[in-house]
Amino acid sequence: MTYIYPIIGSDHYLNLALRFIKSYHDFPAGFPHESIVVCNGGAPNDEVKFMFGGMENCRLMHHDNSGQDIGAFQLAARENPCDLMVFFGATAYLRGPNWLARMVQAWQKHGDTLYGSTANSGAGHLQPHIRTTGFFLSTALFNAYPHQIRTEDRYNFEHSVASITSWIKGRGLIPWLVYWDRELRERNWDDGPNGYHQNSQSNVIVGDRLTMPPFHPTP
Repeated sequence: MTYIYPIIGSDHYLNLALRFIKSYHDFPAGFPHESIVVCNGGAPNDEVKFMFGGMENCRLMHHDNSGQDIGAFQLAARENPCDLMVFFGATAYLRGPNWLARMVQAWQKHGDTLYGSTANSGAGHLQPHIRTTGFFLSTALFNAYPHQIRTEDRYNFEHSVASITSWIKGRGLIPWLVYWDRELRERNWDDGPNGYHQNSQSNVIVGDRLTMPPFHPTP
């Protein structure tokens, strides 16, 4: 698993990281793994090493913040090849135990493709897309995505016609939305009971800034 920690001298990101770490320890993954923390915009210092040191098989990396979280995800995937990598943005937090075991279960069932904890069915200029925190796939597939993200085009990576979701569909693969109790194809993304922005949202495995009130009509 890979978590992005922006080091920009802001208590905002520190508090988000502490929330993620707490959720990680409160809710065991249920599957053996390595933990990669990418420090965006600065090298990991002693405080960062202490914060994340209790995570399973933890490795700290440094990224220059080009492409923000997506650029950091791409760096982690290039340098840490594995069968399955889960990507968490700075605002992510875990919402229940055995989260990784559930993700592995879905991956073993449906094979090598793109999976997400939340998805947007598209509206206006937004294409239907898996949202880019709490998403997972093999590093081989992720590294095959043809665009290196370096600037604000990180938004195109998420929800444009050039997004990773559109690219996955162009390869004839199915992007899956994974909840605790089911996996959904694109046509059913809005149908899951207690799913993303549905009632209690208790079926969502990984939360982020858009799973907490006030809700925002954005990707």
